[in-house]
Amino acid sequence: MYKALVIIMALLLFAIQDVFAEEGERLTRADGSEITFYLDQKGSGHLLVLMQGSDCKSVAHSKVINDRFATVIGDADVLTVEKYGLTRSVSWNGSGDSPECPASYYEHDSPQQRADDYLQVMSWLDNRFHYDRITLLGGSEGALVAAMVASRSDAVSAVVSLNGGGRFFVDDVLHSMALELPPEAFEEAKQDFLAFADSVEAAENMDLVMSGHGFRWWKSMLAADQTALLMSVRTPVLIIQSALDESVSPALASNQALMLKQNKSEVEFLFAEGLDHRFHDLAGVDRTSEIIVFVRDWLARRRSGAPAG
Repeated sequence: MYKALVIIMALLLFAIQDVFAEEGERLTRADGSEITFYLDQKGSGHLLVLMQGSDCKSVAHSKVINDRFATVIGDADVLTVEKYGLTRSVSWNGSGDSPECPASYYEHDSPQQRADDYLQVMSWLDNRFHYDRITLLGGSEGALVAAMVASRSDAVSAVVSLNGGGRFFVDDVLHSMALELPPEAFEEAKQDFLAFADSVEAAENMDLVMSGHGFRWWKSMLAADQTALLMSVRTPVLIIQSALDESVSPALASNQALMLKQNKSEVEFLFAEGLDHRFHDLAGVDRTSEIIVFVRDWLARRRSGAPAG
């Protein structure tokens, strides 16, 4: 009878854990809203934190993150955190923002808010499970968020930054605009964007939704100095930048990496020739698996104590 009761209790515990993994756990922010996060537990003492890019869609539905990058460290617990206002119930749109993107997302989401959320969740989990190592991996906007988190946390063991671009967001935007527009149209658009950026930076608040983001997001992105953030990170950093990236500037990312390597130790930079922002080659073939292998090997070298390249 006692053994049967133990078995039933164990099954109930596993069922509860499955629900948490599926539906997500929640913590409360200082403003009373909820952070939704997902933890896939392996129990190895290593936490892998994955940080998605800038679209308004639930990370719970991303196969690239949950099925592919989650395998970078095979035995690690894997943490993902939803952006402000998002949960698994927000429908997925593979080509961009969800049509169900809530108003709270536009009002509150920003890289700084995301960094605050990650730090709160990581601290709560670390107090609970006492991780030996915490590795951050972020792509695109997630790369900036990873730098923000690592610059504020002594618990982080390594940072992997994927296609995060250069020092300042405004320069990456201009890079993308220059590729999209003919020269005569670009010059006018450039001046309009710079004027917009100046107005956002000078404002305390603004009724704004542009390119799928609200005022707080634009304010945070335009204020961020990614090079300074990475310079302050005290753990090994791997930066991978696709050479054919049209969303951010490969040249500025390369310049940033050179500056970092000249001024701090344990920084490695991979310039991924022939790949775009999504790690696809010129033929449209997805080469993400090769990037994952490189990251996995780099992390293994860090664990063995080998010097950064």
